Amino acid sequence: MNTRRRLLVAAAAAPIVLAGCKVRTINYFPVNPARVRFVNVVFDSVGLDALEGDTAIWSALPFEGSTDFVEFDNNEKTFRVRATGTATDLADATLTLAGRQPYSLIAFGALDATGLLLIPDAELTGSDSIQLRLIDVAFGGNAISLYITAPDVVIDENLSPNLVNIGPASSTVTLRFTPGTYRVRATLYGTTTVIYDSGPIDFPSETSTDIVLYTLGSTVLLQGMLLDVDGAGRRIVAPSRLSALKIVHAAFQAGSIRALDGGTQFATDIAYASATVYTFPTVGPHTLSFEATSVPGAAIASLQKTLESAVDTTVMLVGFPGAVQAIALADENRPPIAGRTRVRFVNASSDDGAYDVYVGDTKQVTALAARTSSAYFSIEAAGYAVTFRDPGTGVVRLTIADQTLGEGRVASIYLIGAAGELSALVTTDR
Repeated sequence: MNTRRRLLVAAAAAPIVLAGCKVRTINYFPVNPARVRFVNVVFDSVGLDALEGDTAIWSALPFEGSTDFVEFDNNEKTFRVRATGTATDLADATLTLAGRQPYSLIAFGALDATGLLLIPDAELTGSDSIQLRLIDVAFGGNAISLYITAPDVVIDENLSPNLVNIGPASSTVTLRFTPGTYRVRATLYGTTTVIYDSGPIDFPSETSTDIVLYTLGSTVLLQGMLLDVDGAGRRIVAPSRLSALKIVHAAFQAGSIRALDGGTQFATDIAYASATVYTFPTVGPHTLSFEATSVPGAAIASLQKTLESAVDTTVMLVGFPGAVQAIALADENRPPIAGRTRVRFVNASSDDGAYDVYVGDTKQVTALAARTSSAYFSIEAAGYAVTFRDPGTGVVRLTIADQTLGEGRVASIYLIGAAGELSALVTTDR
């Protein structure tokens, strides 16, 4: 079911002016067109079309794509966006465009909950300087603060952010800096927890740039894009240097474990049938190893994993002593639509049995193989009995009674243990 969103206008960026026509002679009316570009950061879209009225202006714009500016008369315009190849509007925006004013039309969110932000851009005034401002179109709902610093500056309690308490679907005032190399970082508002880190970026002289932060499906991490209004003319993804990693301990009879990254411990005393919170390592290749807490230095499992920018990953430990495996799962933690929950099922049992999975009386998964995960399911938020059954006989092997799958929650339900000693681990990933 599509959720239709109406116009969102960010008032902090610049005032919106009703544009009129200045008469130079009795018969002369100058043309002062506005300029609009289209940006697609709808997480699960393959391509989007954007229309003005009934006229298609931009077609099949891919995710993380952006267009050149297109001129429009300075009067009231209604823009609509659709998934390419469909005739259903996902969102629309109506605004009277000001003459000679550039705008960004940004589609964001997900296909089942698309937002549309039509926002005036700030052109550079003055010389030998740069202008930067933030557009926050992340769909997680977290307020953030923004730091724009030299690359080697450490964020701590003694450093004040440039911008604070920025909510989703909004933009900020424009800040002026001298040209140079800067590092852009976002933190959760009121904390020093960094959830976006651009690394060093060169900002050349006489450039006005929109820094757009959006979501790839992570619980809290953000991705970035640079959209120059004028100057360098860049329209590029500025990938975050951060990824997110969670550990789930489902290795039967392995006892408490600790986790290491490149030989450096990052989680300790992880009990069987438990999960860590997400940590935020840097992107790139990692050598993950796991040891019994009681026998440090002796790895019981290891994994080579390349962690990607602004995405969440779970590594689960499964198997019997002497045959423990570390298996990476791709997490997709975007929020569900109103009234729903999103849940996946993971067969993390240490033997090789497959199981059917029922939520209430509805079969959600058929013969979920050992050491694999299902897709995510959107389910009405409620309390359910979740059962795992033998695919051949239908015999119930485990029941989780009165499992609450609450509104707005993203959860993973792990089947752990072994035949005859099965149990469940339920994690809230968002």
